[in-house]
Order: sequence, then C-alpha cells, then structure tokens
Amino acid sequence: MTRRALSAWLLLTGGLVAQAQGGEAWSLGEVSCAVHAPAGHRPERFVPVAVVFAGDGASAEQADAVARAIASKGVLAVVPHLGDVRPDGVRRMFAGLRRKVRIEQGGMHAVVTGDPSRFVPFVLEHRVEFQSVTVRQDTAESALQALRRLPARRIEVVVDEAERIAERVAHLHSGRQLAGVARTVAQVLDDFHDAAAVGDEARYFAILPDDALFLGTDGTERWTGTQFRAFAMPYFERDSAWTYVCLQRFVDVEPDGDVAIFDETFDNAAYGECRGSGVLARRGDRWVLRQYHLTVPVPNDVSREVAARIRAFQDQAVSPRTTIVLVRHAEKTGPDADELSDAGKQRAERLAAALRDLKVDAVYTSTKARTGQTVAPLCAARGVQPQAWTGSQGALASRLRGSSAGCVLVCGHSNTVPELLAQLGVRAKVTIADDEYDRLFVVTLGLDGAQLVALRY
Repeated sequence: MTRRALSAWLLLTGGLVAQAQGGEAWSLGEVSCAVHAPAGHRPERFVPVAVVFAGDGASAEQADAVARAIASKGVLAVVPHLGDVRPDGVRRMFAGLRRKVRIEQGGMHAVVTGDPSRFVPFVLEHRVEFQSVTVRQDTAESALQALRRLPARRIEVVVDEAERIAERVAHLHSGRQLAGVARTVAQVLDDFHDAAAVGDEARYFAILPDDALFLGTDGTERWTGTQFRAFAMPYFERDSAWTYVCLQRFVDVEPDGDVAIFDETFDNAAYGECRGSGVLARRGDRWVLRQYHLTVPVPNDVSREVAARIRAFQDQAVSPRTTIVLVRHAEKTGPDADELSDAGKQRAERLAAALRDLKVDAVYTSTKARTGQTVAPLCAARGVQPQAWTGSQGALASRLRGSSAGCVLVCGHSNTVPELLAQLGVRAKVTIADDEYDRLFVVTLGLDGAQLVALRY
C-alpha cells in the first residue's frame, strides 16, 4: 500500500466511533453508518459486503437486525443513515467504503428491508456498486422489472425476515465463488481492481508487471506494462484511479496449474457494461497478469449503427456533434406558482449531480423563474450563464442545430420539451405527465440525425 493510500485508510479508520447496537459506527464522508463485521474479520482481508437500506415502514432497529444476521453468515453488513444526503454525498460514501473495506468479488449486495419503493430508484441510480439486489415479496412488479433489466445482476425476492434474508445474501455470494486454483486467481483479480479503485499504484503494477500487455478500448491502446504505467500514473495521483465493479467472472486454469484464462463483466459509471479478459501466469509464489484486454461489448441490435459510425470516423467523414439535454423544471410550490418547492430545490441539486461528468457549454431556459431555479445549481457550479429563450421552439431547434457548442442544457415545461424534441427531429412521440419531474432526455445531433436516450434522474 502506498503512503497516500495508507494515509487515506488511516483517516477513515479514525472515523470509527462508539459501538452501535453490537456493531461499529462509521463515518463515511457525510454519511454515518452502522456496520456489523463477521467474526474475526481484519481490514486487510477481502470480505463480501452487503448494504442494508431501511425501506419505508422498516425501522433502523429492523435494518440493524438484518445486518447482524447477515454478518453472522460471514458478510460485512453496512446500514447507512442517509436522511437528506445529496447524491454526491452518497457517491462519497461508496468511495469511502471501498477505501476502507476490500470487497470480495468487487460488487456489493443491496438489501432493502420494508417497502422498497423509495429505494429501488436509489439502487438503480447507484447500480454500478451492486452485483445483487434483495427485496421483499410484496415489491411492486414494475420495480422488479426495472431491477431485472440491469445486466448481469441477480435479483432476489424473499420473505422480510432477518434470518431468511441473511441466508439468501450468503447464497447469492457463494453462488459466484470459485473453487481451488480458480478462486486464488479470482482473488488476485479482486486485488487488481481494488488497487485501482483506491489509487494504490504499487499494488496494481505488482500484478501488471513491466512485461505484461494491456489492450485498451481504443484500437490504438496497446501498451506493455511499462508503457501503461507511464500512461496511468496521473490517474493514480487521485484518490481513485478508476472503478470497475466486477459483476460476473469465469476462470479456466490450464492442467499444469500455472496459467489461467479469464473473462469478467463489469459496470462502470462512465462507460456502462464492460468486459475484461486475459491471461495470468504463476511466477514463483504469486500470480501476475500477462495480458489484460478491456472492451465495451456492443449489442447485436446496434452493431451495424456502431460499425457505420466507426467507419465514418476512420474516413474522417464525421460531422461536428452536439448533445442536447432537455428537462422539465422541478417541482413548484403550487399549481399556479412560479417558484420551486423544497422538493424542487433538492431535484435541482440532483440534476447538477446527474450531469456532473458532462461539459455543459450553454444553458437555455424559458422566461419562467422556475426553469432558471432548476438549472441554478448546475450553472453556479460550472460558471455558465443561462439564457432565457423568448422565441418559438422551432427557432430554438434551429439555433441548437447550428450551434458549435458540444453540450447544451435546455430546461422547459411539460408541453415545450416534447415540442422541442419533435422540432429537433426525434421521431418517438414523447409526453410528460403533470406529476413527472424526473424525465431527462439526451438528444445527439450528428451524422445519422437525432438520436434520443430517455432517462430519469
């Protein structure tokens, strides 16, 4: 462990406070958590991790009882007390947890006690962290369908009883546990990804030595271990170089026991589902990577479109692309009001967090105060001055199509957002209900016209 990584670990260890109902109380950023560790657990050891959320109707004591039962099965259980923590605070909580605990298999297990209606959207928002989700039997079918659409995750529906939940979480984890030499290889890969997540370059490059080969997602990215280390060092100066959460892994060990071939499925906040594959070899008493290949799988249904874009890019025939993000204003104080409610102000903060990785070059709003208030946190964080648009939606669409900006945010209303989408060339018919404030539409204008991705935030 590097000095910087060790200092961060010690700082987090200093966040420990008094015992809480048989467990420890940890402070991870602005989130306090009750934590129950398995008997005999030590911080330097990898351990399965479950995060237990107290859904509506469940008390903190009930969630704590579930966590104690889970810990008795050998799984470290964390009960976060989220309250009104902002999305950035939740992300810092997960980052702090990864710096403090070495998570076996990489992905955590989400458990929702009580009514999960409030926490299913939360789990979906932070899907990158979880390899399984356990909810109770009366979970709404629409929520289950949303969870089951997550790639490579296992969704478990159980009776809301502590011992039963604990048994299922332990079963979910053991179901992906490898045996024999393959398990040793899997632990090396866990160590490799954990080192990147906490910015520990010494541990990472001990597994990816100088004579290894790293193949990146771009066709030009073919590095020796030495070359990749030179490329990656600026990333390791940060608290986290990058975080790829393993969801599924396969390992085949050669008969002589000295070579292993593997492939693994990840989720990543920026790139979505990824695949890593390669070869490890035994050197003395340890395993090292000989080759690692990171790819982004392309679904067959969109492969022709992707291939055409790549071909156009290689032929230098790609026109400038503009990304336009459209949202409706957040919740207001009343039917005829023009001011955001407290819930609306919180949603405005969530919008800024949801778009944190986009370089927003321009912001347009209507002349209503509530649209300006919705984009205010993002504009303040980016130093962007919003422009109040007084013309028609058709005229705004023409301006956006001719814009040199890379990314534009437009905040309108339940009637103007669908109209603008149509004016931009989106073929799908979009409607926004009176009580829908979480819709987020991403339109990409490029060589192949207007492409729409509809999201929620």
